[in-house]
Amino acid sequence: MATNGARIGAEQIEANLARVPRIRWAHLPTRLEEWEQLRRELGGPRLLVKREDTTGLAYGGNKVRHFEFLLGHVVERGFDTLIATNNYHSNHARLLAAACVKAGIRYILVSHLEFDRPLQGNLLLAKLLGGEIHRVPDGEDPVVWEEQIAEEVRRQGGRPFVVNGEPFQEIAGTVAFVGAGLELRGQLQGLGVERIHAWGLAGASLPGLRLLARNLDLDWSASMVLYSPADVDAIRAATVQRAARAAAFLDLPVALEPEDIEIVEGFSGPAYAAPTDAAFAAIHRVAQSEAVILDPNYTAKSMSALIDRIEGGGFDESDTVLFLHSGGLPQVFAFNELLADWSP
Repeated sequence: MATNGARIGAEQIEANLARVPRIRWAHLPTRLEEWEQLRRELGGPRLLVKREDTTGLAYGGNKVRHFEFLLGHVVERGFDTLIATNNYHSNHARLLAAACVKAGIRYILVSHLEFDRPLQGNLLLAKLLGGEIHRVPDGEDPVVWEEQIAEEVRRQGGRPFVVNGEPFQEIAGTVAFVGAGLELRGQLQGLGVERIHAWGLAGASLPGLRLLARNLDLDWSASMVLYSPADVDAIRAATVQRAARAAAFLDLPVALEPEDIEIVEGFSGPAYAAPTDAAFAAIHRVAQSEAVILDPNYTAKSMSALIDRIEGGGFDESDTVLFLHSGGLPQVFAFNELLADWSP
């Protein structure tokens, strides 16, 4: 059971992380920027932005950190092929392709949803990176395809690692962002900032930051924005469970409680990968105030929720909000016509 207060030091956490197999590719530390122009426009809190879109490796993103640990795990165990099921526009799929190139192993992507979608955005990049793409027709089960492909790889003498459902891949991102939290802690200390409210997408990254904060007794709160319609209770339970497993894996004495992370609804749109007007507005606003590009599927939805919270008076001007820019740039080009024609 999680308890309040620090029970471990930063040096010990760093040592525990150092024992985990890892292949270092990311351009670190990522910048911590201050967005003063957007802050003035919104009239809200201090805005700091952790630029995980600049991690390198095929347009970057927060998952570059994740896959340093996942591919370390895969390579150490002697697998020579990685198989993953993802949708056609997945950042996860693109960066897995890049990670496999760097690790020197074969990558097979089972791509589902939008079978007839043009080969562009992340799917195009996955192909350019040498990924073997199997596009699953609508209505067919991608898991069946995945299992059949894995069996064929075995018949050919290969050793396939099937990502989906593999225990370590479910916590690799949270483990990685415990380390990212150590990096962020040093950057905040350099700015003289102790108290932040971290803001970003639902997933593995923000829980990693929050997990570090709980163990070092840092004054960091966090909000996760849903990027697709989901059962909030299920998301909360999965987040707490994943954090507990990551804490045990890293020998951290403090895990997360359900109330440790706020889950923000109402900005995901009607379906997964369905952009919203608020997301398009956020893309234009950030581009024209800070010269930074957000993507319509993920980061723009998160930013649209943050803008709404600020404009609604949800933060004081004395607060400091940390926005986690998790990447996703290639998706801008997959929605080129909608973005070009959009107007408020």
